[in-house]
Amino acid sequence: MRSRSLRFPAPGEIEILAADVDAPGPDEARCTAQVSLVSVGTELTCLRGQFDPRTFWEEWVQYPFAPGYSMVSLVESVGSGVTAVHPGDRVFSFTPHAEVFIAPARELVTIPDGVSDEDATWASLAVTTQWALRRAGFVFGESAAVVGLGLLGQLLVRYLRIAGARRIVAIDTDGRRLALAREGGADEVVSTHVGDAIEDLGGSFDVVFDVTGHPAAFADASELVRPLGRLVLVGDAPRPSLQHLGPRIVADGISIIGVHAGTAAEIPTPADPWSTAAMLTVFFGYLMDGRMDLSPLITDRVPWDKAPDTYRALERDRSTHLGVLIDWSSRR
Repeated sequence: MRSRSLRFPAPGEIEILAADVDAPGPDEARCTAQVSLVSVGTELTCLRGQFDPRTFWEEWVQYPFAPGYSMVSLVESVGSGVTAVHPGDRVFSFTPHAEVFIAPARELVTIPDGVSDEDATWASLAVTTQWALRRAGFVFGESAAVVGLGLLGQLLVRYLRIAGARRIVAIDTDGRRLALAREGGADEVVSTHVGDAIEDLGGSFDVVFDVTGHPAAFADASELVRPLGRLVLVGDAPRPSLQHLGPRIVADGISIIGVHAGTAAEIPTPADPWSTAAMLTVFFGYLMDGRMDLSPLITDRVPWDKAPDTYRALERDRSTHLGVLIDWSSRR
């Protein structure tokens, strides 16, 4: 079967690649894409290809690179030994943007009937942000600031509201993103760069989430944390050599916590029950009971053949784009 997929052949280059996809082997499934979500910040970083040596970015992004990790598809056929999924099942996977693909069946997560395809595409980012709260040791009644209101920042605001935060302050320079954060549960929104918020908000928060991925934000965000509080880095700066510690991190005993979805447990244990699958179950539950509404965050629905143009538009100005979906159903 012929399939089209997105590739970055080299830094700054985008193409649609056509290739044959074979029948699934043992313990595999062949899936037909329905819709996938663009992780705008991450995928633009991968496209630009500007990373420091020895970073996760340099290790992960090898050209030609297949972008994307937020896929909803239908199981088309399965290989021998597969019992967990069946042809016709709707599934989520951490799969790059592709029309038809082979995946290990164990990596496919069945989507509950009460969750739409579009909502399910958020699952990968929902795991990252849920893991951020768990890594932070967030406790009911604490205060939190979220710096940067892209996809991850918006999800964090919503999780913090569900988790019982006493005070949630969202910081960004974009008015639309601030409005969406307010709608999602922020008590206060601050339209400024984080450095300009220090005078009014410095030392105020139990936990501060830096979701910008920008080196300059790290030191400024640390000044919002109270003594013995936590600074959680959810955005992984591709150039960490440009980051520097804030002036009070050591003196105030501030804990710095790095978050990456890849460090979550694959298999739950009594000591660590929060595997990726367990967190997905929680996320899908919030979607179904109405506590998590992500539909206002969708700004673009793009046919697969227009995806390269969309990446170019995002490169020029991403400020008006948030949730960007690639629609694969138009291929039929």
